[in-house]
Amino acid sequence: MLSEVQLDSSYEEDGVQERKHLLKSSSAQFAMPRENRTRAATLKRPRRNVVKRTIDSLPMTEQDAGDDAELLLGFSVKQRKSGRQNIRDPHRAPKLALGFFLLVISIGGYQGFHDYWSSRSVLSSSLSSGTNSDSSAEEFDLEHRETLLNDISGQSRNIEDTPNVLFDQNIQVPWQLSGLANVFEEPYDPEKNKLYLWTIPRCGSTSIRRIASHCLGLTMASEAGKGDAIGDSLQVVEGNGMKYINVDMSNPDGIARGKELGVGGWDKVDMVSSSYLYDGAGVFDPDHKGYMIAMFRHPIERAVSLFYNLKSNKAYAEQMVTLSTVEQYSRSSLVESNWMTRFLSNSLSGELTPEHEAIAKEVLRTKCIIGLLQEKAESMRRLEMLFDVKAEKSQRRYDCQEKLWYWDWPGKNRHEPVLEGSEAWNRLYEQNSFDIRLYEYARELFKAQGKLFETNVTEE
Repeated sequence: MLSEVQLDSSYEEDGVQERKHLLKSSSAQFAMPRENRTRAATLKRPRRNVVKRTIDSLPMTEQDAGDDAELLLGFSVKQRKSGRQNIRDPHRAPKLALGFFLLVISIGGYQGFHDYWSSRSVLSSSLSSGTNSDSSAEEFDLEHRETLLNDISGQSRNIEDTPNVLFDQNIQVPWQLSGLANVFEEPYDPEKNKLYLWTIPRCGSTSIRRIASHCLGLTMASEAGKGDAIGDSLQVVEGNGMKYINVDMSNPDGIARGKELGVGGWDKVDMVSSSYLYDGAGVFDPDHKGYMIAMFRHPIERAVSLFYNLKSNKAYAEQMVTLSTVEQYSRSSLVESNWMTRFLSNSLSGELTPEHEAIAKEVLRTKCIIGLLQEKAESMRRLEMLFDVKAEKSQRRYDCQEKLWYWDWPGKNRHEPVLEGSEAWNRLYEQNSFDIRLYEYARELFKAQGKLFETNVTEE
């Protein structure tokens, strides 16, 4: 029989052994990898409501318990052992199908909205391009204009061979201009053609008329015959150092009279000049086509020049008395609005649309020899090649021509330029946005037409 001392020591030894065993188990547990500890904790304490079990359904072995727990948590035992952790979500396929369906619907909706907005942009730009459009409408119009008309910079072909297009349709030149030659297809023939100067105010057109009549001796049918527009027959009148026909080409009624008398086909007429493009073109016929030429200037520079010209004109003294600055003039009823586009498209009143702009460009492309006031020397060189066919050649002619073209042109007025970005500039830009785009198009045509006036010098 053991003594009390032996029993106490035995109990004490057993307690020490038990504490050592507990410490060893605890250390082994914390020495496990983190993922195993997490797994063990998960197995011991499964989340509520993940799965409901009965006591009878619990696995009987530890291995079965581990495998069953993994399956319940969505893991495959074999996948777990191979390192893959693909979750088996029974809702995964429907979610993917739903996501793909929403993606398709989104793309279709975006395309539909894009098509709707594009068509709405076309309509809005047409309606917002009138002379009284506000600045926001004008900005919208300028932004989307390139979607309606051909973009010069993007053309893969030469501009002279590229018709203007609007809404995927080639623009046709109005039939009223059929009496004008196609400058790229029909070379100038003085026996069949009459030079037709379309005069644009403050662009050098008056100087061209003076040079043709005073310096070169050509017979003109222009506004010069206003005071002699009488009688039932055409006559050549000499006066003021020039020769002209007794017709007045400065207004539709005078032009109609000239057409009735056959001024376009009369062999004594060298040049016809008028601002009314369509009426003036009506005096020609297929057997005697007009060969159209015109001088161009930046629309804002032209508007500023016109302002100073009106201030010095006594006929407008009463109207100009309250307009002391260009900015005031730009806000008045006297300021022009897209003058060139209106006359080229034969739409002198009302709102302008992209169609008017496209027609104006097509008329220039097919029917007009372009001259630029900014390129005086080259412009005059080209015009001389047309004038020289009938003009006299003398030193007096060249002196006269140089004087009127370079340093003593008629209607000259000196003034300060309007700075780009100023209030006056911006206002004039809004009033002449169509003409500004048309002017840039004319500059491109001027470059392209250089090939029509190339000179080949051969040595004999």
